[in-house]
Amino acid sequence: ESCIRQSKLSQSRVVRWDNFSALQTWEQIICKKSEVVWSRSLWFTQGIPRCAFIVWLAVQNRLSTGDRMRTWGIQQACVLCGERDETRDHLFFACPYSYTVWDRLACRLVGRRINPDWQDMLQFIQTGAANQLDQVIIRLVFQLVVYHVWRERNKRIHQQGQLGTEQMIT
Repeated sequence: ESCIRQSKLSQSRVVRWDNFSALQTWEQIICKKSEVVWSRSLWFTQGIPRCAFIVWLAVQNRLSTGDRMRTWGIQQACVLCGERDETRDHLFFACPYSYTVWDRLACRLVGRRINPDWQDMLQFIQTGAANQLDQVIIRLVFQLVVYHVWRERNKRIHQQGQLGTEQMIT
């Protein structure tokens, strides 16, 4: 059923709507997409909105990492370790700096080492917990590490500041 129903033209050429519904119009305009499997692992009640937003951008590979900036004609290596090819996967997992942060935090809080792979980590934050409290802790750690690694990267680029991994963890 169309939201633009048959209208009645009067002599004065004024269109009259019998039963206009803004909701029905909106539902016909928007493109409904299926929910992605990781959304509940990212947007949850105990989550931190500013961290969740950065993770949301990272999951979609929309952060301005070196590989994306190259397409704009800007050369950017990883400022955390000097690696020439800064990608999302490198920055958050393969980079020695971020891997050290992950490894120490994961061992302390989750009790196991992590696999330095973006897709594996997304899978782990969805299904890797034994109970609900562990699930919240895993998701919060994921959000906080991604957020703070991204923040540290940007501080080093724009403010010339630098935190060591031990300072990042504490």
